This record gives sequence, structure tokens and C-alpha cells, in this order.
Amino acid sequence: MKRIYIFIGCCLFAYLFSACEEESTVQLQNNISAVKVTDVKWGNNFLSNELLPGESSGKKTIYSYREELPKTERVTFKMVANNKTVYLETEEGFTLEEGKDLLIVLSDDTKVKNPNN
Repeated sequence: MKRIYIFIGCCLFAYLFSACEEESTVQLQNNISAVKVTDVKWGNNFLSNELLPGESSGKKTIYSYREELPKTERVTFKMVANNKTVYLETEEGFTLEEGKDLLIVLSDDTKVKNPNN
């Protein structure tokens, strides 16, 4: 009988723990004209190896029990054009809210900088 109570208690604990978990997603779309972006990250979260113009990354799931949300991060990436590569990061941070989806769109108007300069 004691084992049944322990089992029920464990199941109840697992249910409550999973019910408190909030999923959020981050996705990035490359709308920069004639430019490929590679090694794309939102903060420390890897989003894509390579995105051609018009392509989107897959959705990266961020769990609230692993990272404190809301969280604001910049996007870092390598821009490849005319056989030249430059490392860039957005000047603006993008905020992911708990339980929400964040779509980041890089466009020709996105303000970026080279953090190495």
C-alpha cells in the first residue's frame, strides 16, 4: 500500500512540474538582399548554420525552467557576400517572453555592428 502512495505522489509531482513548464520559441528569417547568413545565434542559442535570402530557421524551443524569461539577447551571425565574410551582431536586442513565440526578421534596414571593431 505504501508503494502505491509513493507511486501516486511521484506521478502527481511529475504532473505539477510539467504543468509549470512554459515553452517559448525563437525563429529567425533572413530578408537581407543577396546575402547569406551563417552561424546564426540569439544570445547563446544556436538558430541556424546557414540561411539564404528569404529562408527561415527552424523554431528553437526555449524552456522557462532552463532559462529565466523574459530574456533579451542580440543576434550574432556571419554575413557572406561576394566571397567575403564579416562577423556582425544586431545593435538591437530581441526579447523573448515566457510562453510566446519570437520571430526575428533580418532585413536591409536592420542595424548591425561588428563587435570586434
